[in-house]
Amino acid sequence: MILLPIILPFLAAIVLGVIGTPVRGAIANAALSLVVFLLTIAAFTAPGSGLIHADSLGLLFGALTGFIAFTTSLANIGYVRGAEPRLTPPLWRLYHALCQVVLGATLLGLYADNIGLLWASVEIATIAATLAVSLPRTASALEAAWKYFILGGVGIALALFGTMLVYLAAQPALGPGLNAMSFIQLSSHAAWMDGALLTLAFVFILFGYGTKAALVPLHGWLPDAYAEGPAPLTTALSSPMLNLALIAILRFRHLMQANVASGGTAMPPGPFLIVLGLASLLLVGFSLSRRRDARRFFGFSSIEHSGIAIFAFGIGGPAAIFGGLLHMLLQTLIKSALFIALIRAAALRGSTAPGNYSFSHLRGLIHSNKYTAWLLGGAIFALTGLPPSGLFASEFIIISQTVQRNPWVSAPLAVGLLLCAVAILRNIGPLIFGDAPPHTKPVKAAPEMHLVALHLALVVLLAFAMPGPILHLLSTMSGALQ
Repeated sequence: MILLPIILPFLAAIVLGVIGTPVRGAIANAALSLVVFLLTIAAFTAPGSGLIHADSLGLLFGALTGFIAFTTSLANIGYVRGAEPRLTPPLWRLYHALCQVVLGATLLGLYADNIGLLWASVEIATIAATLAVSLPRTASALEAAWKYFILGGVGIALALFGTMLVYLAAQPALGPGLNAMSFIQLSSHAAWMDGALLTLAFVFILFGYGTKAALVPLHGWLPDAYAEGPAPLTTALSSPMLNLALIAILRFRHLMQANVASGGTAMPPGPFLIVLGLASLLLVGFSLSRRRDARRFFGFSSIEHSGIAIFAFGIGGPAAIFGGLLHMLLQTLIKSALFIALIRAAALRGSTAPGNYSFSHLRGLIHSNKYTAWLLGGAIFALTGLPPSGLFASEFIIISQTVQRNPWVSAPLAVGLLLCAVAILRNIGPLIFGDAPPHTKPVKAAPEMHLVALHLALVVLLAFAMPGPILHLLSTMSGALQ
């Protein structure tokens, strides 16, 4: 069962890549994504064994990835109908194939119990996303794709070297073979691993997978990729890819911490993660106010939230890790909802092409459609982390644990969060209530806006009334990975 949601997207990509019109391809993409989502739910009953053996964390984020892929693919149908003339039919077929490849690669990484397969999945997703960014074939899109390829290639190379070092560090405990590449075996034998080699490996892994998580200083690819590629694939589906990189870092951090706790010679991983998390948060805090393109703006916002999650993992302890994982869940739902609404807002202004997402171009949305305006405003406000935003719950947990465990870093954390919240709040008013362009007329709300409402409702549910099974799952995994 666990193999089906991984294999199906790759097989579907072959079919979508060679047949179908743009709109029919979008409909087929949505149908396939629904099947994959249902399979990620069914995977809870059969998590697999061997190389593909998903733990509870992988299953939860796998289901989240399947859900985001499905809702994004539904919104993608309207996007393709409006944008069909901008790409040739072969490029549209490639686009839909890449949607499935990114989905399959992300699920492979989440479900893999092998550090080599994890690395391979991130490499596949990187190549597919690079091709997707270049699809518009404009100079700016090709430049963004090239930057993504260069920085992504550097990150993947660093992660590969770190993965090899982890394998070598495991030799004293597990010897050669696949056991030395299994997360389950590595976790249970972390105390006997070579601590010095493990520390060196973690540095390479942190910067390698940190590139894919868009952590400072290797974050530069993300705003350009968000702004230039086809909006549904390069924005709404990018959050699950960031989650995969963050979960990879969390798993390797657990190996380091287990070695330290047992008296090994590895260095504590907390300071590494805290520094990178704060650097990412503060850089975004001082950069957001200068962004005028909405897609670039919210690309920088994704860097902020990756930094918050990594910071929480650096603070350590079950509660802080719980807060970090909850933050990832909520941010993924909010960001995908926001971009669905943002694409619709651009459509109300005439075009969803790159270059039509400036705040000045989109301002005054309430004069075009109140439902779209209120939902987009709600999604943007949710990113601030201010109550009643769902992110308030996760950030409250992280801040309270920071004050208890490492109070000396609570001040820069608060400054970064405040700067980001202020920069986001400044854009909500003009975007929703500002003066609309001349000759603006009311337009009927698109069906995909109901997906935005669904996402935001799920955010509130998970933050303030989390179902018992999900709460138990997150609590158990947070304790296991502390």
